[in-house]
Amino acid sequence: MKEETIHIAGRICHIVSDDREAQCVIVKPLGEFERLLLVNECERIKQLSDVPFTMFAFEVTEQDLREEGVEQTFNFMISELIPELKRHFPTLPYILGGYSLGGLFALWSATKTATFHAIASCSPSLWVDGWNEYAESHPVMAKAVYLSLGNKEANTKKGKFACVAERVSTQHQRHTDLLGAACCKLEINEGGHFTDIELRKAKGFAWCLEATAQNGR
Repeated sequence: MKEETIHIAGRICHIVSDDREAQCVIVKPLGEFERLLLVNECERIKQLSDVPFTMFAFEVTEQDLREEGVEQTFNFMISELIPELKRHFPTLPYILGGYSLGGLFALWSATKTATFHAIASCSPSLWVDGWNEYAESHPVMAKAVYLSLGNKEANTKKGKFACVAERVSTQHQRHTDLLGAACCKLEINEGGHFTDIELRKAKGFAWCLEATAQNGR
């Protein structure tokens, strides 16, 4: 797979694709810790799914995904990035996903827009204050949702993080009730929060690609 870099509205965006004609567009916020392994992540997605895709990953800082910056990040994605993508891919389905705070961003974004057919929320930071209350009254607008968590994350006793397993499970049940079991998946992986991150994201995006291909647009 090949990678190129462009600027959209002053933000650096990475495009990863191969010679196949894309059937889906993957969109993701790209944290600093992910940048060097982006192509490797896409290669893993390709190994797990035969559905051709193009990925657009836009660079973010941690602050961009926290309360002080998340609205601005969302507005960039919807008002700048998506219109640019639709110039090139006007009819393709879009998938949004991320890891940790990026996973939270993906889920939260899906409650604010129906732009995305599927959501891959991997080890999402659902421990943030107020998430349960927000999610109860703001259902996702996507057609398919993938959630994952590490089994050691689920067993943590560390302060505010101790609720993450219960919240991820509850969130999965919300999706199941809303969309049906066939359109939702919760996968528990071996290890803690920082174990096999690229593989975990790849599994999430691959599932979303397959769900999008099977369930239509």
